[in-house]
Amino acid sequence: MKRITDAYYNQESARLKYRSLRDSDIEKWSSFFVNNPSDRFIGASHLGSSPIEKATAWIEKQLERKAFGQYGQLAIIEKSSGDFIGLGGIIEREMKPGVDFEITYSFFPDNWGKGYATELAVHFKDFAFNNIETLSVISMIHKDNLASINVAKKNGMTFASKTSFLNMPILIYRVFRH
Repeated sequence: MKRITDAYYNQESARLKYRSLRDSDIEKWSSFFVNNPSDRFIGASHLGSSPIEKATAWIEKQLERKAFGQYGQLAIIEKSSGDFIGLGGIIEREMKPGVDFEITYSFFPDNWGKGYATELAVHFKDFAFNNIETLSVISMIHKDNLASINVAKKNGMTFASKTSFLNMPILIYRVFRH
C-alpha cells in the first residue's frame, strides 16, 4: 500500500474541496445530529446522547485516524460558498477476510439532492484505485437508505453481501478495479 500522504488530506473535485478535520469543526458538525432524518443510518447512537457529544466523538475518531497514518473522513467544503457541508472520504475496514476500503459520506440535509454524494463517491473511488493497492472499494449502507444505494449504483457498484455493523442491517456494495 502506498503511504498516506498529506495530499489525501487536501483534495478537490469539481464542486467540492476536502480538507482535514479540525476541533473547530465540532460545533458545526453537532448540528448534523439535530432533527436529521438520516441519523438512524449512520450508527452514531453509541457516541453519546447529545449532538455535541456525538460530534466530538465522531471528529476525534477521524483526528485519531490521521494521527495514526490511517485514512479517515475529511471535511467537505462547497467551493462556491466556502460552506462546510458534511464529512466524507475513505475508511479502512477490517472485514473477513482481510481489509476493505470504504467510501463514506454524510451531508447536512440541506445539501441532499445536489449530486454531491455521487461526485464525492466517484472522486474517492478514483483516488483509491490510483493510490491504494486494492482490487475493490466498498460502500456499507443501511438497508433502508435508498438514496445511498442509488449513489453506490451510480458509482459502478453492485450488491455484494449483507452484514450487521453497529447493530444495523447493512448492505455492502462493491466495485472492482478495471
